Amino acid sequence: MLSIEDIKENQEIMDCLNLEMTPEKAVALYLEWGSSWAHGRDFVRSNSDVSCYFTIDAWKTPAQLLLVRQSMAETEIVGEVEIPADLMKRELESWGGRRGTYGISEEVKNWFRNKLALS
Repeated sequence: MLSIEDIKENQEIMDCLNLEMTPEKAVALYLEWGSSWAHGRDFVRSNSDVSCYFTIDAWKTPAQLLLVRQSMAETEIVGEVEIPADLMKRELESWGGRRGTYGISEEVKNWFRNKLALS
């Protein structure tokens, strides 16, 4: 389990952290490189481009909030991240309790911005 301090102290993660990245965008940018009109001018330029982002994995119970590191070469789950239980509950309720993989809400993004001192 990764703590907020673990994330803050890992400069590589902090440098590639993108709170606006979603699982859908990651697929379009990294796995369908060059073939998706949806990303407009925002596209991967080289093998060294990397994004780290948070996603909700609700395929199993309990659901997990994961930190993912995405490149053209691989998708790596860096680890599970703990957030307050009430925040996770609201997050899951916002998706209707359905199983799946989801990007994080504005509420969770703001929580991370606050905890990680991001602007």
